[in-house]
Amino acid sequence: MKEREPRISTSVPARVRLGDGWFDVTIMNVSLHGMMLRVANPPRRGSYIEVRRASQVVIGRVVWSKSGQCGIRAQDMIDTMALTGASAIAAPKWTPGDPDRRAAERRTIEHSSARSQKIARQLQFMVVVAFLVLAAGMILQLLKATFEAALSQVTQALL
Repeated sequence: MKEREPRISTSVPARVRLGDGWFDVTIMNVSLHGMMLRVANPPRRGSYIEVRRASQVVIGRVVWSKSGQCGIRAQDMIDTMALTGASAIAAPKWTPGDPDRRAAERRTIEHSSARSQKIARQLQFMVVVAFLVLAAGMILQLLKATFEAALSQVTQALL
């Protein structure tokens, strides 16, 4: 059985976006790759959600859901200190339900998908370039061997 990651117990308010709607939650614990949320109507298992706490954004998938609670697995590593520690204190003050805190640029699933596609295209380009450089090197070696053989024959004929 896989060992659980260490969790930090907390009780901090946050906002969750599910589809086009937003609702308030309380983060009950957090680890490097997930968190447990207390929520009035938990989202269904398999739903993708965006959790926002001050300037921190966590995108994840609901892996379990039961009365008043749910657990999510984050897409990226979670900065636990920013959610529970010094960074959250330095963030602008807000209260649950305050719409102004969402004015910051949001990191959405679409944005993450576009970023992943961009990285994949860059890696694909590097592989193609490496293949072309290798092929050019092989052709150069073949031409060199051919010219050396021809030059050797000419030298032998002149002697």
